[in-house]
Amino acid sequence: MEISAISQKINYQINQANNILLVTHQRPDADGLGSLVAFSFWLNSINKKHLKFCLDQPPNNLSWMVNFQPLVSDRSILAKEDFDLVVILDSSDLNYAGVDWLFSVLPKKPTVINIDHHATNHNFGDINLADQYAVSTTQIIYQIFKSLKIKITPPIANALLAGIIYDTYNFTNPNTNHQSLEIASSLLLLGASLTQVSDAILKNKTVAALQIWGKILLRLNYNPKYGIVSTVITPQDVALGVNENEVTDGVANFLNNLTGIKAALILEQQPDGKIKGSFRTNDDLIDVSKLAKILGGGGHKKAAGFKLTGQLVMRANGSWQIV
Repeated sequence: MEISAISQKINYQINQANNILLVTHQRPDADGLGSLVAFSFWLNSINKKHLKFCLDQPPNNLSWMVNFQPLVSDRSILAKEDFDLVVILDSSDLNYAGVDWLFSVLPKKPTVINIDHHATNHNFGDINLADQYAVSTTQIIYQIFKSLKIKITPPIANALLAGIIYDTYNFTNPNTNHQSLEIASSLLLLGASLTQVSDAILKNKTVAALQIWGKILLRLNYNPKYGIVSTVITPQDVALGVNENEVTDGVANFLNNLTGIKAALILEQQPDGKIKGSFRTNDDLIDVSKLAKILGGGGHKKAAGFKLTGQLVMRANGSWQIV
């Protein structure tokens, strides 16, 4: 993908805008949050008025990225603003970003910039920079900054590195390539702290979370015909004070490292009557984003998710079914 020309278009819209909304997806991870933070640093450096929005607050282990300050999560605040530019980061569609309703209530439709690396991105923006071959959205932001010769300070470098480390699972999943390693190396030279970033992302397991993992792993089911392992997370599993991402994503990534397994599926019952599904695979012949898309979701070739309406019910034999 030729990033230079698109970067110039993005830069033009930034320079023309008076009030900018930055958005990342609900339940923000290190890639979405890192993209948001890096973009905000850029806008601050050129004195551009902007607001950072996310439906959910960052998990505790990533709150340092936003200097321990809350993001705007109240939708009513957005409706009172007159945005002329909206930049949506690391979200494959407007619903996942939590702003599908916004454009019907604003006085006039703003220009929308869509920057993402999901293979299932809907290209919903007026300007779309969706590169499925990038390991993270922060990698794309890095390439934009380099193209536009934007100074990458140590805090920006930390934010960009966080996205790369998170989405490559510390350079261990199949998405990792020479380019991601080269960019990570460049970010270290620019002042990023590998210790701070990797510790925040990888050393975030608590005793309470691991106790919950034990309950979830007891429900592990293996289908030898298809080489798939699956398990279920119930609302009772996620105790007060335990971060949901730490449980769901942690178990998913753990199962993805099992020997001889082609794919892993985690089904999580949510309080709103929805079932969240998370796919993981390390198999080069499997694209779980296509499976997720069939079920109304999306994501990456090796990590994807979806949501269904229904309830997880345990059968008499101990197995689970969706009703």
